[in-house]
Amino acid sequence: MFDGVAQSKPIVIHEPTARRRTLAQWGRAVRQSPATMIGAVLVIGLVLVALAAPLIAPYPPAAQIDLPLLRPGQGYWLGTDEFGRDELSRLVYGARVSLYVGFLSVTIALALGATSGIVAGYYGGHIDNVIMRLMDVLFSLPAIVLAIAITAILGPSLTNALIAIGLVYAPRFARVTRGPTLTVAQLPYIEAARTIGVSNRTIMLRHVLPNISAPLIVQITISLSTAILTEAALSFLGLGTQPPTPSWGLMLSTARQYMLLDAWIAVLPGAAIALAVLGFNLLGDGLRDILDPRIRTL
Repeated sequence: MFDGVAQSKPIVIHEPTARRRTLAQWGRAVRQSPATMIGAVLVIGLVLVALAAPLIAPYPPAAQIDLPLLRPGQGYWLGTDEFGRDELSRLVYGARVSLYVGFLSVTIALALGATSGIVAGYYGGHIDNVIMRLMDVLFSLPAIVLAIAITAILGPSLTNALIAIGLVYAPRFARVTRGPTLTVAQLPYIEAARTIGVSNRTIMLRHVLPNISAPLIVQITISLSTAILTEAALSFLGLGTQPPTPSWGLMLSTARQYMLLDAWIAVLPGAAIALAVLGFNLLGDGLRDILDPRIRTL
């Protein structure tokens, strides 16, 4: 019965959403790109090796089990290193270190960079200028040089290396998020949210961030490859992973002394680094082609 009081309806904010895809559509998109398939296989293989390291590695990675510098096939699949440690076991456990540093450093870069980029793009004005000029200063320095400087200040260790890598690559995420945020912040549903009193924090988290997730996913994948490469470089210089922890960069650094006698000892960690970086790069390029609405054809 009508009681003379107007019945108000809840206000619903309609925001654009990307077309949902089924698993079959994703599978077809990946199959249409051989490079993406190769990248996915390499990344999945790397993750499985890291997770199953205790099952795959025949020996503890730091155990001195035999004579040094035994060649592959002389009782061991990949031979032994300069201290008589099983090379296969160290390569397998080295995958754990690389993924650990890669994922944690990219998480730090994502938290710092994406937050800065969204805040700069959403508020604009002086806030945008201050944040992006700071990012420009960090961009002006070579990434590896800045990582070396930060690690040298904090001290050589695995934890300090991943912190340095995260700080170095934060500006990339800031740049990637700021541009789309500038566009999304001007859309009608954002204005509607402001009108009904939704807080800026809620708007950025619930309405802006989901609509700029595609370039972030691509940047995360590509940054994983650069983080693994940077960690290897820092460990090679003695600023990252410390002995006896197995690290591909550290293995490559110690192997350079024996390259004239046994080149294979340097080839193995170098090939592992190359395959890991190649896998993440190919996967990132494929995801960019799939997620970019200007490129995809599905």
